[in-house]
Amino acid sequence: MNQASGWTIREVDRAADAAAIRQLDASYTTELVYEVTAESDSLRLGLRPTLARRGRFPIDLERPPWDQGYVAVENEAVRGFIATRLEAWNHRLAIWHFYVDRDHRRRGFGRALVEHALAAGQRSGALTAWAETSNVNVPGIEAYRRLGFSICGFDLTLYHGTPSEGQFAVYLSRRIA
Repeated sequence: MNQASGWTIREVDRAADAAAIRQLDASYTTELVYEVTAESDSLRLGLRPTLARRGRFPIDLERPPWDQGYVAVENEAVRGFIATRLEAWNHRLAIWHFYVDRDHRRRGFGRALVEHALAAGQRSGALTAWAETSNVNVPGIEAYRRLGFSICGFDLTLYHGTPSEGQFAVYLSRRIA
């Protein structure tokens, strides 16, 4: 428990916590997006201004499959959620879900959730943490970077044929051990 603020991190109870997790306001607002430009024989990822846009990722707890999850709880209310899956072949802890309720950001819930999940991943043999988000989720990318992650790649085709058509995936990683 974080004694100073009266909240705690605990293992998720999929059945009991599902409704509260789905109610988290996972929206963001941005006036920047990442874009890719070709430069000779290389690709460059950079920021460019855009019209103010608000986005929200749907919270589908069934997909993709994850095996470990934690919630940040304050006054018996879920304020944040992280779910991971250990990919044993490359010792990677994949973060499949990571949300902090919009009204409760910048209070330490996100950092506590990530550190808790990474510590559990390390105990299970993970050497690297890995996350994927959209190029339009610049606030999310900035949050990951504040948490020690670095951009490690992108995929221009991942969202073709999905509701996120026109966006592309940005990958971030952080060494655990």
